[in-house]
Amino acid sequence: MEKVVLCVVLFVAICELVAASSLALLSREERGAKKGKCSEWEFGECIPKKGTCGPGKKPGTRQGGCRNKQKMFKCQVPCAAETAVAIVDKNRKKMMKKKGCRYSKGPWSECDLTTNMMNRTLTLKKSNPDCEETRTVQKRCKKNKNKNKKRRCMYNKGDWSDCDPVTNTRNRTLTLKKGDSSCKAMQTRVKNCGRAKKGCRYSHTWSACDTTTMLKTKLDQLKPNSKDGCPATRARPAKTKKCKCKYGWKPFTKCDDNKKKVRTGILLEHTSDAGCPPTKDVTKDCRKARDICTFGPWGKFGPCENGVRTKIRTIVAGSDIPKCVKKSAKTKRCTRA
Repeated sequence: MEKVVLCVVLFVAICELVAASSLALLSREERGAKKGKCSEWEFGECIPKKGTCGPGKKPGTRQGGCRNKQKMFKCQVPCAAETAVAIVDKNRKKMMKKKGCRYSKGPWSECDLTTNMMNRTLTLKKSNPDCEETRTVQKRCKKNKNKNKKRRCMYNKGDWSDCDPVTNTRNRTLTLKKGDSSCKAMQTRVKNCGRAKKGCRYSHTWSACDTTTMLKTKLDQLKPNSKDGCPATRARPAKTKKCKCKYGWKPFTKCDDNKKKVRTGILLEHTSDAGCPPTKDVTKDCRKARDICTFGPWGKFGPCENGVRTKIRTIVAGSDIPKCVKKSAKTKRCTRA
């Protein structure tokens, strides 16, 4: 009985394997059939990107069990001037390079004003049966930037003349340096003198030092070519500054009975303003001399007494001053062992 059950199980397993393999074979055959059913591309009308001619794209469709049934392809719509000789596109150049076609480039022809095109001839460098002997390439003419550009005239510039008080103008003459027959041999330039005749213009100077106030005043001197009727000078009392007086100082004298000391300064004329006093005295209060303490070296700390150890240094100077006596000793806490 057990042998019969085992035989049945093996038979069922073998049947399942055969069915799976047949399905796999069928799927491969179907995929191959689908690949074989793809038709060729059928293209629609080429639509240019700009205008009515030039580079553009065209739709492509195909039938069958293919994945991509629709796709856009690059194309070229020939313009009216390009019907006789077509412009070589990038795809054609790549194809020629693959074939090993190399050409020597001739010069560009002059621009044809009717078509606004210019062409040149390419001659084959090496003989190759798959390559064309000669090719003609066209391109649009570039705009002539120098067509409407005026020819430059270069001149030597003379000096400006003095200001004319009647017209308030000055002029100078330009002499031709470089240029063609259309340039003038001489030219004259005229410009205004500025604000010379519009008001009173002054140059600023400082007065001599006033010994009473020790201040200098700003004075204005009238400039030439100013308006008639302006005063020759103009004072500005509001604008003042301190006089620049520098002195060489002597040392202070000894303190007098009023506890004052004085030192005298002598004027340095080469670095000072005119009008400064020749000497200057400065008075200062006398201060008490600081207490001077002088000590010898520190000794060692003594034994511990009442929880404190002390070390002392000798007083060389200032033994009668309490502050010096205080600084001559130092203590620190301690504990008896």
